[in-house]
Amino acid sequence: MRSLESCLDSIASSELSAFLKTAARAAAEGAFVSVAGALFAGRIWAESPDQKGLAIGVAAAWASSSVSIAWLLWARGRLMKAFWWAFGGGMVLRAGVLAALAVWGYGRTTVSFEALLLSYVFALLALLLTLEMRHLKIR
Repeated sequence: MRSLESCLDSIASSELSAFLKTAARAAAEGAFVSVAGALFAGRIWAESPDQKGLAIGVAAAWASSSVSIAWLLWARGRLMKAFWWAFGGGMVLRAGVLAALAVWGYGRTTVSFEALLLSYVFALLALLLTLEMRHLKIR
């Protein structure tokens, strides 16, 4: 016969497992969307500095979106206050990454500043529309 504590532990571990699977699936889908978008945009920006900026911007968008979605998925099953903290934290994270990219890329000749920021913003929008709408449906 199982104790109450072991039953509660198994419930918590199944919730953790489901959260991790969903977060990993969202990150994998985000990587697919990011690579597809980068390949398409790479045809437009064919020069080396443009392609470096494109790759860095898309990778930064994927990373910040993956962290933000994982945070929101974690908070979804908790109090509403935790969800709003995760939502606001994700927005601050994305804005902070944009500011860091702008500071880092300004004046660099080896990376196209325009490609860096445009690829970040458009990849972020694509990831927001696809991943958050798909994985964070209101139930």
